Amino acid sequence: MMGYGKRLGFATKAKQHFFKSLDLQECIKPAEKRDGLFTGTKLVCSLGPSSHTVEVLEAMLRAGMVAVRVDLTWGGLDFHRATLAALNQAMVNCKKLCAVILDTLGREIMVRRPCEFGPDSWPAHPNPIDVAAGQTITLTTAPDFEATADVWPVTYPHLHNMVEEGDTVYIGRYLGTGSDSASLYLRVTRIEGADIICEACNGAVMDGLMT
Repeated sequence: MMGYGKRLGFATKAKQHFFKSLDLQECIKPAEKRDGLFTGTKLVCSLGPSSHTVEVLEAMLRAGMVAVRVDLTWGGLDFHRATLAALNQAMVNCKKLCAVILDTLGREIMVRRPCEFGPDSWPAHPNPIDVAAGQTITLTTAPDFEATADVWPVTYPHLHNMVEEGDTVYIGRYLGTGSDSASLYLRVTRIEGADIICEACNGAVMDGLMT
C-alpha cells in the first residue's frame, strides 16, 4: 500500500502486524488474582429503591462497582439526593471512589398517571391496570384529561398526527424488555381528533411508569 511518502519522492509501505501463535482461548481464561491490582471487570450500576442504602452501596463498591447511574426520569429529587449522600458515605467507609452518571429525561413518550410517593420519596402507582386481549384502549393527547382504565393521556401532544390506522403502538413499563407481563401491543383502529383508538393485541398488567 503506497503511503504519504510517495508525494515526497519515495514510496512507503504499510507494516503488517500479526500474531504468529495466537490462542483465542487465552482471552477468556480468568487471570490469576493478585492483590493491589485494579478491578479487571468494571461494573456500572443503576441505583433504585433496592440499592440506595449505605450498607448495600458498600457491598456493591467492594464487589467492583466503579460507576453508578442515577436515572432522573423516574423518582423524586429528594430520593436521588439521599441516594447520592449514601453513596458518598459508602465511598468514605470503603475508601473507594465511584463515578456518577446522571441520566436525564430523554424523548420518551409517557402515559400520564397519578402516583403516590413512599417514605423514601420513590413514586409508585397503587392500582395496576389489567388489560385483556381485544380490549379497546384510547390514547389521547388532550392536555387536561385524567387517566382511566381504558383512556390513557400521553405526554407528547402531536402523537395523533404521527400514527395511522393499522400501526402498532408499544406501551410498556419503563426499561421493560418488551416480553414481560407489563408489555402491551396496541393496533390503531381509528383516529378521532386527539384520540387514538386502539385494540389490545395481547393481555397485560400495566404497572409502574408506562412509556
